[in-house]
Amino acid sequence: MTRKRSSGFTLIELLVTIAVVAVLTAIAIPSYSAYTVRGQRAAAKVALEQAAQFLERNYTTYGCYDYDTTANACANTATLPNKNAPADGGQHTYQLIVAFPAAPTVGQSFQLAAAPCGTSTTACPAGSNTTFTDTTCGALLLDNTGQQAVDSSGAGSWAAADITPAKVTTCWQR
Repeated sequence: MTRKRSSGFTLIELLVTIAVVAVLTAIAIPSYSAYTVRGQRAAAKVALEQAAQFLERNYTTYGCYDYDTTANACANTATLPNKNAPADGGQHTYQLIVAFPAAPTVGQSFQLAAAPCGTSTTACPAGSNTTFTDTTCGALLLDNTGQQAVDSSGAGSWAAADITPAKVTTCWQR
């Protein structure tokens, strides 16, 4: 009499396979999350640089960064053509904020911030990803001199600006 050999997986083989899949998942999910945050941060940097170019064109044409209309020329009322990032469609994850400091003269300098919608003090538009935060960098900051900075709180405040080279390099060059 011959015994028929059964085919299939043993319980041990199945448990080993599940353990391997769990380890791979534990490695892949954080890496993917960090990759998507860096992608959103790159979109915010592009939006900040486009906003700075817009303001520089204002300055070149009208002699002040905050030109709005002929009636409001250099009156601290300028608005950015795009106030969100990413600018090319998709769900917004950053809100752009512009300020025109009074010193030395109103309209002669600007401060831009890209604040994550999850931590922004201003309301992101409907349909934005209001849960998005960037725990590594917070908000990205840029001014009219090209100074790059980071606000780790994510609020987009220049009062809390961190311009240490290590932090700026981590957030702006990566």
